[in-house]
Amino acid sequence: MEIPRLTCSLFGAIKAAATIKDTVILVHGPKGCVYHVNYILGLRGDCHCPVYCTCMDEHDVVFGAEERLKEAIEDLDSHKGAEMIVVLSCCASGIIGEDVQNACRIARTRAKVIGIEAGGFSSEFTAGYAQTLVAIISEVADPAASIEPRTVNLIGMLRAGPDLQEIRRLLLLLGLTVRVVMPAGATLDQIRRIGAASLNIVICETAGMQAALLLQQRFGTPFIRTVYPVGAGLSREFLQDVASALGISTAPDIPEPAAGETQIPHMARIALFSGPTRAIALARFLSSHGISPSVIVLDFGNTFADEVKKAAGDGCTVLISPRWDEIEDAMRAHRIDLVLGGLMERPIAAKLGIPLIDVMHGSLLTAGPEGGSCVLRMIGENIRSRI
Repeated sequence: MEIPRLTCSLFGAIKAAATIKDTVILVHGPKGCVYHVNYILGLRGDCHCPVYCTCMDEHDVVFGAEERLKEAIEDLDSHKGAEMIVVLSCCASGIIGEDVQNACRIARTRAKVIGIEAGGFSSEFTAGYAQTLVAIISEVADPAASIEPRTVNLIGMLRAGPDLQEIRRLLLLLGLTVRVVMPAGATLDQIRRIGAASLNIVICETAGMQAALLLQQRFGTPFIRTVYPVGAGLSREFLQDVASALGISTAPDIPEPAAGETQIPHMARIALFSGPTRAIALARFLSSHGISPSVIVLDFGNTFADEVKKAAGDGCTVLISPRWDEIEDAMRAHRIDLVLGGLMERPIAAKLGIPLIDVMHGSLLTAGPEGGSCVLRMIGENIRSRI
């Protein structure tokens, strides 16, 4: 028995699809699944579109409800006027074999309708992210008439907050324009023309790598996976990687912020809870400022274990898919002063009387030189308040 820290593929599919503009999401399943996903997204502060539901009941589970699903698709199309309707199966409809794809095909709509299998028994939320991006690109993207020079797509970016604006600003220093951010803030028309970019930059490998591989296969678009640009040093590395991939001879220098603005106590003992992409970037950034994380908790990411450990350094305990008691034991053993994490870490931080900085849900700037300064400033404020 365990207290799970991972949610299902339905959550990942909803989270990814909900960030695309003019999109309506319909889940073919019981109302409880949709209520809880909406509730979690609300707690996280995510800006997302409403998620609709066919509200399957016991009768539907026995006799099926494909006709009602078709009617629901057509009703949403007539009343909501969205550009795209994403229809998701869940555990209940998946187990009884409801043909979601057929209902999407036969429904008469103006909107583009895409059916995605998202039953929670099949996989975890990370697969939901990836499968949703692949399904939408597969159904929507058209061959490009020509490749537009000095344009890039950001693949696997799920949040359209201040970090996205900073990454756009950094790329402008190379004279580059972002064509499509997939999925955060993308429009149907942009996704149709996603193949016209010169390069795809995989922002989150977990969410975006499969989509980047698909775009390379279909349109020949090269892609890179590079570091998430937290702070000046990683921002320079990010721009150098992009410049090299596009044959740009020089990348602009990005100076470090003034030391006085980011000075913090070096005795800080930090626990970092994150996906692997941000864990690697934040661990490298913090280590470069003399405050290597003492504990890193990854809910998934065995394939990234060595890279995370290298970024964190020898003194860090890296836990992958741990139990809650293992997390608590590690935090007590390292006498953690501060948690960098998100919604799931609030209870354990409160139990141990440790402050938490939410670096996961897009409201805090973490990218670029200013993002790095913001992270250091908040760490310093929290640590000094405990001294």
